[in-house]
Amino acid sequence: MNMRKTILSLSIATLLSACAFTPDNTLPTVEIPAVATQADAVAIENWWSQFNDPILNQLIEYALINNQNLALATAKVDEARAVLGIVSSDQLPKLGLGADAGTQKFSKEGGTAPGSTVSDYKLVGQASWEIDLWGRIRNLSTAAKQDLLATEFNREGVKLTLTAEVAQNYFNLRALDAQLIITDETIKSRQEAYDLREKRFKGGITSELDVRQAQAELAAAQAKKPDLEISIAKTEGALSVLVGQSPRALVESGVSRGLTIDQLTTPPVIPAGLDSSLLLRRPDIAQAEAGLLAARARIQSARAAYFPRLSLTGLLGLESLDFSRLFQGSAQTWAFAGNLTMPLFDGGLTASQIDQAKARDRQAAAIYQQAIQNAFVDTRNVLVANKVINDRVAAEQTQVTSTQRQLKLATLRYDNGFASYLEVLDAQRNLFSSQLQLVSAQRDLLDARVSLYKALGGGWSKN
Repeated sequence: MNMRKTILSLSIATLLSACAFTPDNTLPTVEIPAVATQADAVAIENWWSQFNDPILNQLIEYALINNQNLALATAKVDEARAVLGIVSSDQLPKLGLGADAGTQKFSKEGGTAPGSTVSDYKLVGQASWEIDLWGRIRNLSTAAKQDLLATEFNREGVKLTLTAEVAQNYFNLRALDAQLIITDETIKSRQEAYDLREKRFKGGITSELDVRQAQAELAAAQAKKPDLEISIAKTEGALSVLVGQSPRALVESGVSRGLTIDQLTTPPVIPAGLDSSLLLRRPDIAQAEAGLLAARARIQSARAAYFPRLSLTGLLGLESLDFSRLFQGSAQTWAFAGNLTMPLFDGGLTASQIDQAKARDRQAAAIYQQAIQNAFVDTRNVLVANKVINDRVAAEQTQVTSTQRQLKLATLRYDNGFASYLEVLDAQRNLFSSQLQLVSAQRDLLDARVSLYKALGGGWSKN
């Protein structure tokens, strides 16, 4: 008869659980441009390998192993996974084993066995289970699952940002190295020009004005070098932190270099006609979506507080006043109970908790929509930059070629007495500036490719 009652109670609980609150998983509608795919594309996990620099590949490999921001993000994933385990455990019965032994002497003036001594020994197994009638625990578990997904997507976002920063800092370092070489060569050529002008001045062939102008140009180039050396040191430090290099290793061996800035392979630009839905694979959008779904589940969990909570408890074990008889069949004991609680008045606590959950849902929805908006703006900007950056590099290269010719012609005119030394100085300045700008343009071209891969949530290439 007791077994029938138990089965009946569980059946009723199961039927009631069908009435549990289910969160709305419909995502906010965001209008995105429907762009037809003009070329097939496939994801490239190690997109940085397209630059064909073994040292860059090695630095990124070190970063993925040793970077502390990535280690922090991974620890947060582990924490979220543990939280999910804690919350999910409430969906299952709790089992425990307990033992109790005690002796009590009653007062002679007491009403129960006056003056006697009584011992009691127990060994029992205990079980308890909250029947999740309205989905309170289930929705909390769903929210915890989404929180775990959000932390995993956050880790992917940290990884994507990390690899992009390593690549861009490396390109910047190689650009600074190239500019330092150009500056050293310029200092050398201007030193030779200054020495020649000084000899001519001492020989009475030229004026002191030419000497001082040559000296000023030499000093200008020399003044550029310390700034470049400081920038190189700062970039090496930033790159060292990104890859997790120890301070000792940085001081003793510095940061490894590979190809020069003009030797690095420039990957082909990704076509601008890719399907807009590809952007939804970005880690930040996926993270925002998971956060929104978690907030939706917590609303339903909070609503369940308005309704009754049913808990079942059971006990099965042994009890005896004589320890020697504890394990006999006659010492068996059991108990079964159900507990139903329902709030009647809580001073508006439940209503406020629901309002709080709804407010957080609106926040999560705003974050989700903003993530999509930022993704499209970001991608549009880098697509435009990638489209025009090649033209800039070509223009800078043309300028370098032209200024090299200009300097040669100006020098010939000056040596033959057809022009002043100012023409030579102007040509020198233009050449030095255009050479530095060309290196900057080459770096920006590589950076633009990295920014595009990052904007799309990872590397892409044509099939």
